[in-house]
Amino acid sequence: MSRAHDRAHRLLAERMRLADSARRALYGVFVVLIATGAWWLAVHYEGQLVPEWNNELRRLALEAWSMRIHGAAALVTLVCVGAMLTNHARRGWTLARNRVSGVTVIATFLALTLTGYALYYLVSDQSRPPVSTVHWVLGLALAPLVAIHIAAGRRSRSRRPW
Repeated sequence: MSRAHDRAHRLLAERMRLADSARRALYGVFVVLIATGAWWLAVHYEGQLVPEWNNELRRLALEAWSMRIHGAAALVTLVCVGAMLTNHARRGWTLARNRVSGVTVIATFLALTLTGYALYYLVSDQSRPPVSTVHWVLGLALAPLVAIHIAAGRRSRSRRPW
């Protein structure tokens, strides 16, 4: 490679890592998103797990609050993921770094967005349970997938000669 190409490649690689404030904000939004989804799961299924706690009005109120916060966090997450696609993901693809884990994370976000939209706008009472199950299984899988992607990125960054 030419010296100019090496320099351009090095500059691209330097900008892969998010700024500290952006990274903290992104992690915070992910924590809120996953925590509120887990909160909904716990509230939704607690009556089946602990029958004496089965209070329908309490459950519905807590589910509604968890979904309000979850929906707001999902909207912020969509903005964050869109921003990541324009810079971080494009540069990662160009540098051929963490493609498998990156595509897996993006595909999971896409599936979560589609199933979340379907749950809110499209499904009927009969089709809600399977779509909901797919959505929360993917949501719970998101945390380890993002953690794997971050760890792989840190590992690949430390192996670079520059």
